[in-house]
Amino acid sequence: MKKLLIAFLIVTSAFGAWKGNMMPLFSDFDLNKNGEITQEEFDGMHQQRMQDRAEDGRMMRNAANSPLFSDIDTDKNGLISAEELKAHQMSNRRGGGKGMGYGKGMGR
Repeated sequence: MKKLLIAFLIVTSAFGAWKGNMMPLFSDFDLNKNGEITQEEFDGMHQQRMQDRAEDGRMMRNAANSPLFSDIDTDKNGLISAEELKAHQMSNRRGGGKGMGYGKGMGR
């Protein structure tokens, strides 16, 4: 029983760490579920993610590099579509955007 409890704790803590590093989904931002992300929804989700990371004791040294709403709203209509968010996230995965994990690191 003790081994089972230990295994459970290891798995759940690993899942929690993994989940915290995931890119947010469109549905995470689209709070009213109307298929568009407004500036208010974007700012609210960003603030919540920062608060969650701070509460978890995670370092936020790259918070200043977070994308702006205007960086993602490429058609400049004041709303972010699912396609715009996906394109932004894909450009970050390829290293084309600003954000964590795409630099060469300190001293390189």
